[in-house]
Amino acid sequence: MSLLETPFGFAGTAAEVAAGIDLTGRRAVVTGASSGLGIETARALAGTGAEVTLAVRDRAAGQRAAEDITATTGSTALRVARLDLTDPVSMAAFTGSWEGPLHLLVADAGVMATPERDTRRTGSGSSPPTTWATSLWPPGCTQRRPRTARPGS
Repeated sequence: MSLLETPFGFAGTAAEVAAGIDLTGRRAVVTGASSGLGIETARALAGTGAEVTLAVRDRAAGQRAAEDITATTGSTALRVARLDLTDPVSMAAFTGSWEGPLHLLVADAGVMATPERDTRRTGSGSSPPTTWATSLWPPGCTQRRPRTARPGS
């Protein structure tokens, strides 16, 4: 395996990485998009022309993030949706309300110190966020091998 080299370094920004990329007509979901890496990722994707759904626990914070992204990119192709990755009901509601294709999922939300759960009932040893992410792909999957990005992974 060879080392992947890019022109980007520690000081690089998401906007620099996305410069020159046209994602017009593509749909993305960014979890944890109300702050930190999530908002900057959503901003960079909006700047490329993508339709971006900000999946957030706090709708008010998500709406403020969307307004900030619109102000800095000019994009109005933003949607704010509630998603709490520690709450199975919230995950099911998000998945159930999703319509149409999904081209890119950026799983940026941090999930830590969650209550212990008994996964024997579901037969799944997967974490709830992983289960949620995989539940989004089949109905609207537009690629043979969907792309999911997990910053920090």
